[in-house]
Amino acid sequence: MSSRALKKLAGKSLEDELKKLNIDVEKNEASGAKPVQSKFSAFAFLNEGDEEEKEDEGDEEKQEVESVKAEAPTSAVTKKKSKKKKKAKKSRSATPVDDDEEDNDDIDKILAEVKQQEAKPKATLEQYDFEDEYDSTVEPSGIYDSNFKNFTTERLNSSLPLLSIKSFKNLDQDQEYKNLFGNSLSTELIEDANSTTSLAISPEMLQQFKKMGKMIRNWGGKDRRSIPGTSRKLLLSKIRDDWFPTQLKSVTMEELTDDEMFELLRYKEDDIDDADLHVKISKERNLGVRYFKFNKVTDTRSRIANTRFYASTVLTPDPESLMQLLQSNPYHQETLLQVAMVLLRQGDNKATSNALIERALFTFDRSFHKNFHELVMSAQNGLIRLPYEFFSNRQFYLNLFRYIVSLGERSLFETALTFCKFLLSLSPAEDPLGTRYFIDFYCIMSEEFEYLIQLSKSPLVTCYTRWYSPGIAFSTVIAYLELNKVDDAEREMQKAFEAYPYVAYRLLTDVALSSVAGVKESDFEVTHEVAVCAETYMVRAKLLWQKHLDFLSTNLEKLFKTKHKPVRGSFFGFLNAKEIPKEVPFNLIRFAILSGENKIMAKLPKSVWNRDDLLEFDVLPPKDGLSDLLINYVDQNLLGAIVQENTRDVGLDVSPEEAEVLREVFEVVPQREVNQ
Repeated sequence: MSSRALKKLAGKSLEDELKKLNIDVEKNEASGAKPVQSKFSAFAFLNEGDEEEKEDEGDEEKQEVESVKAEAPTSAVTKKKSKKKKKAKKSRSATPVDDDEEDNDDIDKILAEVKQQEAKPKATLEQYDFEDEYDSTVEPSGIYDSNFKNFTTERLNSSLPLLSIKSFKNLDQDQEYKNLFGNSLSTELIEDANSTTSLAISPEMLQQFKKMGKMIRNWGGKDRRSIPGTSRKLLLSKIRDDWFPTQLKSVTMEELTDDEMFELLRYKEDDIDDADLHVKISKERNLGVRYFKFNKVTDTRSRIANTRFYASTVLTPDPESLMQLLQSNPYHQETLLQVAMVLLRQGDNKATSNALIERALFTFDRSFHKNFHELVMSAQNGLIRLPYEFFSNRQFYLNLFRYIVSLGERSLFETALTFCKFLLSLSPAEDPLGTRYFIDFYCIMSEEFEYLIQLSKSPLVTCYTRWYSPGIAFSTVIAYLELNKVDDAEREMQKAFEAYPYVAYRLLTDVALSSVAGVKESDFEVTHEVAVCAETYMVRAKLLWQKHLDFLSTNLEKLFKTKHKPVRGSFFGFLNAKEIPKEVPFNLIRFAILSGENKIMAKLPKSVWNRDDLLEFDVLPPKDGLSDLLINYVDQNLLGAIVQENTRDVGLDVSPEEAEVLREVFEVVPQREVNQ
């Protein structure tokens, strides 16, 4: 019930009570009863009169105030009337009271109650209306709502243990190597691996980098985690020997104020009042939630790099130009991530690609806000929010996604799972890159079976039907099997079957290599969303189910024989046909494109590929007044000059200052960069 509806209900109840009392007074006057002057006055609330009566009434008022806080006004009035009756019975033997006097007393107390209600903070009712009502719902919501109101602050609080990374040491891949190999892996061996260069760099240049590193205070240190200009340590990365030593940052970070948080929520809200949003922000703040954003550095050098990158990726894709840009700007984040993908696609050079991804991660790591750093270091990352509306925040999301994939390719599944938790915690409701579509894989591969089961039962999955992804649904069955809980696995298989019958059919035919007579693919109504999210699981299903193929085939055959109904008319088996989503959610599209899996991307509708915002470095950015794009950090004059230079249709007529800028753009002088 909305706040407005509740207020109307309270108002009607009060009017009804007053009307009843007025009717009683009129009846008394018509019957010839002696009129009694009302005792209502400005001193009525001071409880003047007999001392014993004053104490009794004071106790009653305290009880009534407490009841008003817990109940709607209508129930409070009823409670007061019942107490009044009890008091009337008790006082009849002592002092007779006229009926009119009782009625006037009722009016006095009702009016006093109204004043008490008006004196209450407005947020009390608003808070109840906004989140308490959602907390009372059990069934998941089929369609996403603005600001994901079904995922309330209370549900977030209960999910914090599942979002926590447990210890910042779990973000260190070297820690997993130690866990895997124990004492056989010496510290010297790990240090030797960390000092190995992954990029083509001459020994002379490497020595020069080391000398420069010694000249910069706190560059690396013995643990390779010291940050220049601060006593804090790196949490996500380690400084490598072949990284150019510098005190300059690519981004900075700030914490958003309550007003900025309010604007962030309000621009996409279409259902609740501003007062409710303030309540949400207040409750989140009390819980400890903090909002942050990265800001790109906007000096001349950075704008030139941004412009060159934009020209080499958006206007005329040119990998060679990107390579040159990386030499002159070794910490330009967009270039680092883009070149890493170019190396993977063209040369399958995973070592170099992983090194560039980690270097990009370092640029964010060194720029963490003090409060952000403290929350991560204390494993309270579930309280951190990075709104996806800001461009540099989106680059950080992309960086983490790429890093998780690189960790998985090196079989560092525990570290990859920790980063999955970290990525999901930054925006657990929106989940802009679709972490829920692959977190189950890292749970199974790292043997975190209990965690996956807890996750599947938590509000992080149960609040919305889309959060119950095919991966979480069917991989939870594997988790139960690995824990020898066969009965639970069978129940979970039935639940997954009812939610995703088409995925169950694909598992039966493509993985278990079995079939059921009379069951064919045309029996299923497969929307684009079902097709895409099914493929997100099928690309790794064979690897996950290889130990439990007998269970898979036996149970799916049984379910199809007993529960299969051809042409299911809903997105999930337990949703009404009216709730079928018409479009593929953005986070699923982003995941499909960023995964690089051709089988997944092939299932996307053709209309997706006709969009003009599918840039690899910024897939489907939010389009609204609060969002910013890379074009906002580009020098338009320089971009026009580059276009002219590339097309060579006309000669360039530029000023000496612009000519100097162009020389910076097109002349790559690594030695000069080092000397600077």
